[in-house]
Amino acid sequence: MKILWVDDHEILCVALSEYVQTHASELCVVPIEVTPVFTLASALEEMSKVPPPDLVFLDLNLDGENRGATTLEHFQAGNPSNVPVVVCTGLAPGNDDEVEILRMCMRDYAARGIILKGGAHKKMFIGLSRILGGELWIPEEVLMRFACSTQGPSAIRNQHHLGLSTREWDVARCIAGGLSGKQIARELNVTEGHVRQVSCVIYDKLQVRNRVEAALKVNAELTGGNGPAKGQP
Repeated sequence: MKILWVDDHEILCVALSEYVQTHASELCVVPIEVTPVFTLASALEEMSKVPPPDLVFLDLNLDGENRGATTLEHFQAGNPSNVPVVVCTGLAPGNDDEVEILRMCMRDYAARGIILKGGAHKKMFIGLSRILGGELWIPEEVLMRFACSTQGPSAIRNQHHLGLSTREWDVARCIAGGLSGKQIARELNVTEGHVRQVSCVIYDKLQVRNRVEAALKVNAELTGGNGPAKGQP
């Protein structure tokens, strides 16, 4: 099994790579070869090789603008073979904003699992074993936060937003506001390609054919059926 480990903390990246390779016989039934890289550009270069890696562990805070879920979004755009990606992160499950980033990685960008770099050594070892065995793995403390936050105000609001997810609703509101795909991408800090993909999902869920019909339906939701919201076209 070929593994790509991506982290801009070079010492930690090499240490984790060596740890996995050293304990390969305990973690997996097949031989493991781990390649550490330290930038997103280097990771995407590895993904272009034939054959690509079998599994990727990706830190979310890399060079330049690659921070949070944006890192995974950019990586997945260069992952045409859909190689499974596990988020390996220092984000804290006690922080609401950081929990939402982890949720986005799983929900919107198809992460295969989560490994917490600051977690207990034993739990991290168990997580690695499960992931290398082909399972989807999320630490218990993260799962508990996911479960708790689904009862919060944002989840309650989403139940009334035409069946759209949080990200879909954000894009839908921008569409209703007359923003172009480029403007939406800038507003939400995502790529134009992601906006196009989410827009298609929105049209399907709302059972509309285009942006105009989607805007009308979203504006009706925003205004309770009383016409366009103030300031909206």
